[in-house]
Amino acid sequence: MRIRILYDEKGIMAVVKPPGMPAQPDKTGDKDLLTALEEETGHKVHLAHRLDRPVGGVLLLTKTPRAEAAVAKAMAAGQLQKTYLAVLCGVPQEKEGLWEDYLWKNGRTNLSEVVSKDKKGAKLARLSYEVLGEKEGLSLVRIHLMTGRHHQIRVQTSSRGLPIWGDRKYHPSPKTAQGGQIALWSCGMEGKLEKNWSLCVKAFPEEDPFTRFMEILEKM
Repeated sequence: MRIRILYDEKGIMAVVKPPGMPAQPDKTGDKDLLTALEEETGHKVHLAHRLDRPVGGVLLLTKTPRAEAAVAKAMAAGQLQKTYLAVLCGVPQEKEGLWEDYLWKNGRTNLSEVVSKDKKGAKLARLSYEVLGEKEGLSLVRIHLMTGRHHQIRVQTSSRGLPIWGDRKYHPSPKTAQGGQIALWSCGMEGKLEKNWSLCVKAFPEEDPFTRFMEILEKM
């Protein structure tokens, strides 16, 4: 499987990670994105951030120490905006808003949950969302991630009774997704890295259930 490359300049590479492919080698031994890219390009690459295995879309990588430092600094300063698309089972009452929760990761189960801010190990999670469309009891939402917590979008949506379509981890009886995939997609990364160096990369999903909202996606 060839990896689609969106951007490759100044030591930074942006690619489209296929849903279901691990971003890096894991215990399954399945072909991962890093290995596939290094075989295709002949360059050693490093992940600038992560996407859960079921999640597809824009993923940023670096090839040089300078690029790695620039991306890390921009992310820490909140200068790089991560945008996601998700299909939720249900429709939020408010068409747009800001969600803030404290999340705690259970190391034994590899699941996160919403907890009191006083719980040891709890971390603040923030995101903003906008409902783009509604159909068949589902809603297409655009999400701007302000923090990068473990399974953050999946936890914050499911805790409000709005689980992501196909997410078996956080919804006991979800709508079925072919191949066990979930309807969560990293659709864009945009912002300023350094003076006179900006980044804007986008990619959109082409699988069900996103295809049910294709008239919306085609206008984005």
